[in-house]
Amino acid sequence: MMQSIAQLLQAADFIERREREAEHGYASTLPMPDTYSKKRTKGKKGQGNRSSHNELEKNRRAQLRNCLEQLKSIVPLGQDTSRHTTLGLLTKAKGFIKLLEDKERKQACQKENLRRERRHLQRKLETLTAGQYRVRQERSISECSTSTNSTSTSTSESDEVDILGYNSSPSDTDDHSSILSGGSDGCGLDNNLTYMEDSNSSDVL
Repeated sequence: MMQSIAQLLQAADFIERREREAEHGYASTLPMPDTYSKKRTKGKKGQGNRSSHNELEKNRRAQLRNCLEQLKSIVPLGQDTSRHTTLGLLTKAKGFIKLLEDKERKQACQKENLRRERRHLQRKLETLTAGQYRVRQERSISECSTSTNSTSTSTSESDEVDILGYNSSPSDTDDHSSILSGGSDGCGLDNNLTYMEDSNSSDVL
């Protein structure tokens, strides 16, 4: 009721204003209702939001299309790549990712096994190197001991030769010389033997 009265008052005011303007020779526009201006402002905002949303949707679709093209170049699809749908492409991509994960897991296991084998071989090499060093050291000590023994043996033999050469008395040397000289004459040794035999026979008688 009150709203109808207000509208009637606005209409009467408008008619009076038009009459006065007609008398003065110019016309004025009808004042816009508040509800209409609010709707118009709201409509402009809605159009702005809709255009922004459309632009974002357009960019999103373009980015999705670009990602699908890159995915086609990565995932092995076979010969008829153009016939694959988006769902088929994503399914093949999922299987391909699983295959790559399994392959990566196997490679990680092989890498760990190789590391263990390397550590084992490294320890074995260190053990062999230490053993070879010990063998060389023992061989060097043995060779030094053998050389020392041979040197001491040679020294003792030379000492024995010196003892035989220098410890004989002059009388022994003279007796030896006389025996040799007698033997060289051919009769000295026989005379001595004859003398000894005669002495023995006289003792018996």
